Amino acid sequence: MSNFGISRKRAKEYIEQYLEKYSGIKEFMSNIVEQTKEKGYVETLYHRRRYVPELKSNNYMVRQFGSRVAMNTPIQGTAADIMKIAMINVYNKLKEKNLKSKIIVQVHDELLIEASLEEEKVVKNILKTEMENVIKLDIPLKAEVSEGFDWYQAK
Repeated sequence: MSNFGISRKRAKEYIEQYLEKYSGIKEFMSNIVEQTKEKGYVETLYHRRRYVPELKSNNYMVRQFGSRVAMNTPIQGTAADIMKIAMINVYNKLKEKNLKSKIIVQVHDELLIEASLEEEKVVKNILKTEMENVIKLDIPLKAEVSEGFDWYQAK
């Protein structure tokens, strides 16, 4: 059993059904792996490179790891790039408006900001605007903003 409470066989069936339904994804992933083998690296949308020497390994398991890295980097790496740019933009806006609010931590796709009640509304607006407009994609980015007196309450 997996962490999701389903067998490996059932998980494999889900993946196969998904790739059948969205055939372009399978082709995209195969192309990414092949391009990465040729170039030796894969890039994010912002052209940040991740070298993947594992794809040339004699060891099957190491090559499989390299394939997963090659497939995941364009999406996950681009998401990380977008988040870092958004964080810089939020920081700059807070400074530009001479606010006392501060970015406390970034975790995956979340930013935790410590703000006074007086600055709450303007900070929420900055956060939402900067996170949703960091990049123009075919599918718009959406940001949810919540508040609380601690991280637990904000969730």
